[in-house]
This record gives sequence, C-alpha cells and structure tokens, in this order.
Amino acid sequence: MGHKEITRREFIGRTTAGAFSIGLGIPLLKMSPVTQEQRVNIVYRTLGRTKLRIPIVSFGVMNSDSPDLLRKALDMGITHFDTAHGYLRGNSERVIGEVMQETGSRDKVYIGTKIFLSRDSRKLVYLPEANEENFNNMLNISLQRLRTDYLDILYLHRADSVEMVNYEPTMRILEKAKESGKARFIGISFHGNEPDIIRAATDAGIYDVLLTRYNFMQEHKEELKKAIQYAAERGVGVVAMKTQCGSRVNQRMEIDHRAALKWALSDENVCTAIPGMTTFDQMDLNFQVMSDLALSEAEKKSLQLASLQRGPFYCRDCRTCIASCPRDVEIPTLMRAYMYAEGYRNHIQARMTVAELPDHCGLKVCQNCASCSATCRYGININERVKMLIADGFYRC
Repeated sequence: MGHKEITRREFIGRTTAGAFSIGLGIPLLKMSPVTQEQRVNIVYRTLGRTKLRIPIVSFGVMNSDSPDLLRKALDMGITHFDTAHGYLRGNSERVIGEVMQETGSRDKVYIGTKIFLSRDSRKLVYLPEANEENFNNMLNISLQRLRTDYLDILYLHRADSVEMVNYEPTMRILEKAKESGKARFIGISFHGNEPDIIRAATDAGIYDVLLTRYNFMQEHKEELKKAIQYAAERGVGVVAMKTQCGSRVNQRMEIDHRAALKWALSDENVCTAIPGMTTFDQMDLNFQVMSDLALSEAEKKSLQLASLQRGPFYCRDCRTCIASCPRDVEIPTLMRAYMYAEGYRNHIQARMTVAELPDHCGLKVCQNCASCSATCRYGININERVKMLIADGFYRC
C-alpha cells in the first residue's frame, strides 16, 4: 500500500465498492449488488504520524470468522482490520489471512493485531512470563495465521495501568518487533483509566497508535476527550473501540448503535473506530454512518436516556465495586466476561477473559462464596451475573 504523506485533515473520497447488501443476521447470505443510490462517501482520516489513511469505520474482527463477511468488507471499501492473537482461539486471524491471500488484498489493507502478556490482574503489573520469548512465539504464530510477514500495527493487549505502559522490558520488546520489520507501527490497547494511560503513553514517545475505549456511556468522557486531543496533537494515532457499548443497554432497552458510533466519530481526533460486526446488516448500518456524522436531536435524546439507565450490560470499569467484595474478587473482569457472553454471544472470549484471572481473585472464589455482597454504583446485579457465569461452567476454563 502506498505510504505517501498527507495532512491530518480528513477528506472525503468516493468508494469504488462493488457489493452491498442487507443481511438477515446470517453472514453467509448471498450478497446483492450495490446500486448507485446506496453508494457511500467514505470519510478518511490520517492515523497520526503513521500517515496511514484509513476510513473512519473499520472492522473489529473479534466475534466473526466468516470469510463472506470479510469479503463483503473489502468490497465495501473497508481497509483496516483489527484482531488479536487470542480472538476466537486464533480463528479470527486465520480467516483474515485466508481471505487476504485469496483476494490478493494484503498490500491494499492495514492489519492490526494484539498480543496479551501475563500480568497480575489486581495490581496491573506484568509477571515474569511477560518476556520476549513468549511474546515472539505468539507474534510468529499470528503472522503465520495472517499469512503475512509483517503487521501494520502491533499492539500490546490491555496495558491497563500507567506502570504497564512504562514497563521498560515490554517497551523494548515492541521496539525490537518494529526494528525487525515484523511491525510497521506499535501501540497499546487498554480498557480503563484511559485519560492517564493516554497521556503516559503519549509521553513515553515510542507508541505510534493507541486503541482506547471511547463511548457516550463513560462518566469521564470529557476528560477522555481532552486526553485524546493531547495524543493527537503530538502525532499519536487514536483508534476507538467499545464505541457502541455492547448489543443492548440492558434487558429492556436497545442501544441506538448508529447514534453511538456517530458520537465517537464526531471527535475528529479519533482516526477510526473498530466496531465488531457479525452480520451484513450490522456492517451496512456502521458503514452508512459516514453518510452523515451529525447527531439528530432524536439521537442525542436516545443516547442521553441510555446513559441514565440502571443495570447496563456494559461495565464502565470504574472499579468501585471491588471495595464492596470481602474476598477482593476482580469483579470488573468478570463483568466484562458476562458482557462477552450475554451481550456479544461470544462464549469463547468470555471463557478466555475469566481464565485470565488467578484463582485467588477469580470466579473460583465466587463459586465457593455463600453469598455475594458486592454492589455496583450503576445498578449492575453482580450476584446475578456471577451466578450465570458459574452456572454456565466458565470457572472450568
């Protein structure tokens, strides 16, 4: 793919996509040709100092291993695919590699993947197993699955504390991957304490890209917006995830996914978002957001109402619940596992998330606890969700 320099200002281009359809919840449905009326103006932004020009809607390939869905994305004009070493136990990377090889698209797209290293989930520091040998083993497997000899973006997955961001051994591991040519650009992803982490990562000077949660439900979204601006002004590319807060607000209320995605992308310091997509109609809805990023009054009201709901599927990771648990269980991680299982119907990722936790602060503790006294300031029924994870056998991961 060409690497010509362009300005940071976004510009509008016409898609030359060929196929476009509305699915019925099944990715393998036959796709219909796009009509002239259905064509979408693709909005591009530049990913900081990487100079990569990317449509503002990308494909988070976390919950899908459908080759048809990937082919459709290519046809529509999506050129950035985000995955991780552990997604769908490697099937996410594998299908991306197969489709890119089959279509001859590798030099026309940008692929980012993430590698998760062992850490103390409570203290948010790396363990001795987070070493160069283990990292490189996973990196080489990812490259083999993706059928490529380089990544456009290589992330350390879930560097969720300032200490992890600034940990010299992992910083050097990433730099070596970049020096070797296995990664063109390097970055981190994270799921909490976003403003502090963004500023620390920007000041560290080695990270080219930051992959952050960014959505209308976050209580500290204004502070987060300022941190994103801080990074962008210093040439660090910002990619947004968790923009649509799962599949539903709660059992009673749907999320206006189009409005939620528009909310995140209305921040011009965000280069692109990586919503997860499992059906053609989801891809259609997300892609159509580029037709008009302005939020209508009805959409604004919808998001405001959703943000006030009690007991959401989406855990805001404020971590105040931990103090209410006498056994010091890592509740936010369990709530994230619940969201993967119930919100996304991705039981593989849910199991892997539960498995990240050591026995002394994980679901095994909850299994042996007579009663749950943990409470959530946003009304999540922690006891009910923990019981569901136990009943479905997630503690046996």
